[in-house]
Amino acid sequence: MIRKAGHLIEYFILGLLLFRAFCGGSTASWKWRWSLFAVIGVVLWAVSDEWHQSFVPTRTASVVDVGIDTAGGILAQFVGALWHRYTRK
Repeated sequence: MIRKAGHLIEYFILGLLLFRAFCGGSTASWKWRWSLFAVIGVVLWAVSDEWHQSFVPTRTASVVDVGIDTAGGILAQFVGALWHRYTRK
């Protein structure tokens, strides 16, 4: 469970950073398009990470891990949207 939570947290942070990269530092408004791009980036990174693990003899690739990683990225977008909504008021 701790390792899976670590994946969730790591990809949560990646989702926030990718959103920040796509918005270009603009804090005036929230665009769901930037969130979508961030989630797509998280998914691509998670898939490439699992694909890489399939070549490492001591590691195994798992679709479940991709799902957990993606959930972290999606959660980051919702938390970021809520943060923006409530700090704007």
